[in-house]
Amino acid sequence: MKNKLGKKLILLCLLLITGGFTGCGKGGNKEYSAELNKVLNGSPETIDPQLCGDTLSAEVISYFTGTLYTYNTDRELCPGLAESREVSEDGCTYTYHLREGLKWSDGTPLTAEDFVYGFQRLADPTTGSGSVYYITDCCEVKNADEINAGELPVSELGVSAPDNRTFIVELESPCPYFDSLTTQCPLAPCSRAFRNSCGDSFATSPDTVLCCGPYILDRYEPLAAQIHFVKNPNYYNADSVAIEGLNLQVVANMQQAMMCYQAGSMDIVNVSGELAELAVDDPHLQVFDTAGTFFLDLDLRNNEALGNVNIRRALSKSLDRESVVKNVLRTGYSALTRINPPNFYLDTDGEDFAGDDDMYDEYLGYDPDKAREYWNKGLEELGVESITLEMMFYSSMQSVAEVFSNQMINNLPGLTVNLKPVSAKEYTRAKGAGEYEMLLYGWVADYADPTAFYMLYVSSACPVGYDNPDFDKLFSETGTETDTAKRNEMLHKLEDMLCEDVVCLPLFSTNSAFLIADGVTGMQLYPTGAVVVVTGLSKEVR
Repeated sequence: MKNKLGKKLILLCLLLITGGFTGCGKGGNKEYSAELNKVLNGSPETIDPQLCGDTLSAEVISYFTGTLYTYNTDRELCPGLAESREVSEDGCTYTYHLREGLKWSDGTPLTAEDFVYGFQRLADPTTGSGSVYYITDCCEVKNADEINAGELPVSELGVSAPDNRTFIVELESPCPYFDSLTTQCPLAPCSRAFRNSCGDSFATSPDTVLCCGPYILDRYEPLAAQIHFVKNPNYYNADSVAIEGLNLQVVANMQQAMMCYQAGSMDIVNVSGELAELAVDDPHLQVFDTAGTFFLDLDLRNNEALGNVNIRRALSKSLDRESVVKNVLRTGYSALTRINPPNFYLDTDGEDFAGDDDMYDEYLGYDPDKAREYWNKGLEELGVESITLEMMFYSSMQSVAEVFSNQMINNLPGLTVNLKPVSAKEYTRAKGAGEYEMLLYGWVADYADPTAFYMLYVSSACPVGYDNPDFDKLFSETGTETDTAKRNEMLHKLEDMLCEDVVCLPLFSTNSAFLIADGVTGMQLYPTGAVVVVTGLSKEVR
C-alpha cells in the first residue's frame, strides 16, 4: 500500500468531533405508525453513494444501497450482492460472482458492469469524490491514482466485467481486508444508463436514485426533516427484512429527540452525555461499540520534549481517563489505553483482538507516581527543569481538553500546558500541515482491520508523526501475508511497537447508546459503527 494518506486525514479528522443539527419535524406521522421510526441526528450531506463521506450519509445510503459484502447481525463479514469470490495467489486480483437475478428497484437487471461503472465513477476526477481514498490509499486499485490525477482515462481502471455476473478487481498490491472495504457505500454499484439519464440531478431525490438495498427511498429532499423508505421487493434478501417501512426523523437537538421518543412517535433514538447518564438504568438503553477513538496526536519530529519517550510515557501515565469518561463524557465513551478499540476486530481464536484493556498499562495506564518517575528521567535527559506544551483542539472539546491538561499539570511538576481552541477550518488545516504540538484528535476506522488505525503512524502519513522504518516495513508486510494467524501476530507486534514508543496518548473509544422502544428487537451496527444492520430488525405492530 502506498502511504498517501494526507487527503484521508484531512477529510476525516472532524468526523468524530463535529456534527450539525437541523430543525425538528413533528414526527410520528400516522401513515407510518406501523413502521420503524428512528431519529437521525442531522441531515445527510448526500445520497450519492460515490460521494458519501460522512456517517449520516452512510446510514441513509446503506438503507437503499447494496454492496458486494455486508455484515450480519453477529457483526460477521458475509457476502452481499456477491455470492462468492476468489482471490488470486498473489492476493492482487479479486473475482466476485454476483447472485443470480439481481435487480435494481425499477426492475432492470443489476450486472457486474454496474460495479465497473461505480468504481470508475469513484476514481473519475470529474466526480470530485472525497472518498476516492478508498481505492487509492485504503487499497490500491490498479491505475486509480493516475486516473484521479487526470493522467489516465477511467477506462484504464483495474476493474472489469467479463460477463454479467462476474466482477474483477485488480489491485496494485495485496489488501487482505479488501472484502471489508467493499461494504462501504462509495464502492457500491451504479447504473451508467440511469446516471446519464438524470444528468446533474442524479442522486438528489427519490426519482433520481436506483435502489438495490433492503429499502427503496421514496421521500427525501436535501435538508429535509423526514426521510422515508419502503421495503424493496427486488432485494436479494428481502425475506430477511421484517419491517415494511422505515421513517427517519431529523431532529434539531437531543432534547427534542428524547421528547419524540417519550411521546411514542420515535422507536429508536441515539443518546449521549447527560441524557444517556439519566437513562443508564433504563432497560431500554442499549450500548454498541463503534470503531471510533480519541487521542492526543503528538509532534514527535520537531518538538524536542515530545521526541523523548520518557516524557511521552509520563504524559500518558498522568491521565486519569476513567474519571474523564465517568464525570465529563459519561455514557457513550470508554477509557482507552491502547491503539485498537474494543470489539472491533476478532483475533485468530475468535476473541476480541483488543480484549485486554490493561495490556499496555506499563507505558500508557494511569499511575501518577510512575508518571513522575518517567517525567524526572525525561527532564534529566533533556537537561531542563520545565516544559511548556500547547494543546490544540476543536472548540466543542473544551471541557475535555481542560480536564486532561489539568491532570498533566497537577501530576507533572514543571509542566505548563497552553490550550488552543480552534475552528473546524483551522483544525483541519493544522492537522494536514502538521502545525501543532499536541492535537486532540478523533478517528473513525473505515474498515474492520487494525491497519485502519495503524495507517496513521506510517512515516509518510503525517509530517510530524512517527518515523520508524521497522514499523513501516512490518506494516507493509501485513499487506502481503495471507496466513491469518501469522498476520494477526504481525498486527499485535505493530501495536506493541506503537504503545511501547507511546506514539500518541490514547484517551477513549466511542460507543453509540440508543433508547429502543418496547417491541423493537434485533438492533445491531456494523463494526465501524455508522451503519445499522437491517436484517434481524423487527417491530411488533401495536
